[in-house]
Amino acid sequence: MARPPKPERKNELLDQIVDYLLDKTFASLSFRTLADGLGISSYVLVYHFGNREELVNEIVRHIEARHDTLKLGNPAELSREEFRNWILESWKWLLADRNRNLQRLEFEAAVQDAASPHPRGSAVEKFQYWYSFTTDWLISQGMARDRAETASRVFSAGLYGLQYDYVLNHDPEAVGKALDMLVDQFLQLITTAVSASTGQE
Repeated sequence: MARPPKPERKNELLDQIVDYLLDKTFASLSFRTLADGLGISSYVLVYHFGNREELVNEIVRHIEARHDTLKLGNPAELSREEFRNWILESWKWLLADRNRNLQRLEFEAAVQDAASPHPRGSAVEKFQYWYSFTTDWLISQGMARDRAETASRVFSAGLYGLQYDYVLNHDPEAVGKALDMLVDQFLQLITTAVSASTGQE
């Protein structure tokens, strides 16, 4: 009876695969090209991942998992200044060349997923997490739910757009200025919306 793949070896392979893909695309990925690039037999990849679809799924999950370090607990515990600092510190993390290339791969996978007959759905789940977290935080700041949901979607989409801008144009200074403006206007929106709802305008 064949021995089951060792999880630790699979994770080692995923680390090596992600490093290999930093300057490549999913579109060019095959067992043969990957095996040649890593200097291993393609049978090793088949043994651990089965087929190309599952290989790509595992790679995408491995790449997306790096965002887990940015996740926080209860959004209601964040002050506005803490929220701002969290966003800005998270952005600095994204500016690293490695994360820029990994974000490029995430975007590629997400676009392919949108047209797939069997979408993995992880990109949608990731967006939903940040959208829901920000919505809950806005509500904790005193914003009405319907306004909070819309504001959160605009803000989340803005952050994704700036990530796309950075991946495409690789201009951290220009994108950083745009991020500062986005965050400032977002926080000002909270003040305006809460003041209006309490009749303090």
